[in-house]
Amino acid sequence: MFKCARKCSLLLSVAVISAGCAGTPPSARLSSSTTSPAKSADSEQTTKGLTDVFDEDRSQNMAVTTTSEAVDLDRWPLTGLQDEGVGTWPVLMVKIDNHDRARPQAGINSADVVFEEIVEGGLTRFAALFHSQQTELLGPIRSVRTSDFNLLRNLNRPLFANSGGNEAVLRLLQEIEYVDVSSNAAIGAYKRVEERPSPHNLFSDTESLRAVGTSRGEGGPPPTMFLREVADDVLAAPSDPVRGLNIDYGSTVVQYRWDQNTKWVRNQNGTPHLDSDGVAVAPDVVIVQVVSYGRSRADGRSPEAMLLGEGKALVFFDGKVTEGFWRRTNAEEMTQYFDRDGQTIAMPSGRIWVALPRVGQTQIVE
Repeated sequence: MFKCARKCSLLLSVAVISAGCAGTPPSARLSSSTTSPAKSADSEQTTKGLTDVFDEDRSQNMAVTTTSEAVDLDRWPLTGLQDEGVGTWPVLMVKIDNHDRARPQAGINSADVVFEEIVEGGLTRFAALFHSQQTELLGPIRSVRTSDFNLLRNLNRPLFANSGGNEAVLRLLQEIEYVDVSSNAAIGAYKRVEERPSPHNLFSDTESLRAVGTSRGEGGPPPTMFLREVADDVLAAPSDPVRGLNIDYGSTVVQYRWDQNTKWVRNQNGTPHLDSDGVAVAPDVVIVQVVSYGRSRADGRSPEAMLLGEGKALVFFDGKVTEGFWRRTNAEEMTQYFDRDGQTIAMPSGRIWVALPRVGQTQIVE
């Protein structure tokens, strides 16, 4: 039985900030998703550790099968959702705070893809990718980490919103091709929300950030990030039914539980993870991409996720899990996810959250 290592951190009383999905850039039509308030995770469950579900010998010398997927101009490249007005503007990557004092976050449910990375003290922070939807309030927005660099490099010159960083981080960041829409570059696009404690109170919105991006340089349209089930030549990966998963990052303990109507409902530190509108955080797909962390090149106190190479992976969708591995051989290519037989995993359309835990931090709930 898995039990959280710590009780829920003290929840702060903060004024709920109104956030909504406004219109997309002019040529787009939103693909909406429906979510509902989350329920607490079950107290009794059967679990098995990530290290128990992989056969180390089986993954060695494996022939990997990849499936080429043509760009579908009728589908959003990050979600795979079909639409008559798919936009070709750049993706907007935003660093979003996940401290107890930062929740509830605004706009998080409008992100197409969210990466959850470990920062100092076993806390986590989000790198959220916005493309198919906009939001009128977004944040709290926080600073850059070197883990973000390889999340930016394969997005074809994205817009990057953040609250800055230390001198060494910002110097290294200059080596990457991106459009700077940070608070350092355009403080007028940001605002402090007085009801929130500093530094967890810096907010913006996607329209303002995109306007800054347009004025500062042209980004490129994002590539297709994941193989989707809509492709005609994909094969269904072997999978097993599960109830959910638990991830203990250290100071942040996350649970996802499957709900047929809501999808993968997220709980954090023992409480439902809701956005500032009171809507549950519940992505369609959850990927666990197990990585190692080294010391940041810019700050030895900060962990840096090693996102190149390969490692173990779990892909959760439709109430099931597919076990396998991930691979990314260079910074410019997309990460690929394979099942244990080396077949590329095809995922359903919708929003994806990618967890980046260390080895041994994830458990499957059967």
